[in-house]
Amino acid sequence: MNWPAGSVDVRMSNYLCQAQQKWAVTAVPNAGGYLGSPYFKITIAGTDRTLAASEDAELVALPAFTGAPEQLWRFDQLADGTWRIMPKSVPNSKESLALSAVGSSFATLAKFDLKSEKQRWVLKTP
Repeated sequence: MNWPAGSVDVRMSNYLCQAQQKWAVTAVPNAGGYLGSPYFKITIAGTDRTLAASEDAELVALPAFTGAPEQLWRFDQLADGTWRIMPKSVPNSKESLALSAVGSSFATLAKFDLKSEKQRWVLKTP
């Protein structure tokens, strides 16, 4: 696949086994972490395209992983077995935000709501 040179927006859709829908989650050594887990990078599988929090608290796929805090992700397993996914930090924000679905075609960052299904992620190998 030919990717654009810069960052690209992130969107969701029904899983069709397309290149942009295959993500790799990899622990990042020496990047710190929290009780029981390191921080992770999330890349489009087979590329260095990296999921990141943008300055306006949205999601982008950057061309390369640099180890910047907005490219490091925390995975917290919730009581029902799903996962809350949070960036280490969001540029220009002091709030803790989590990956959140908006309908069925878009993802964003939002304050975590324990009662919401929008921020509970199921991780599977296709």
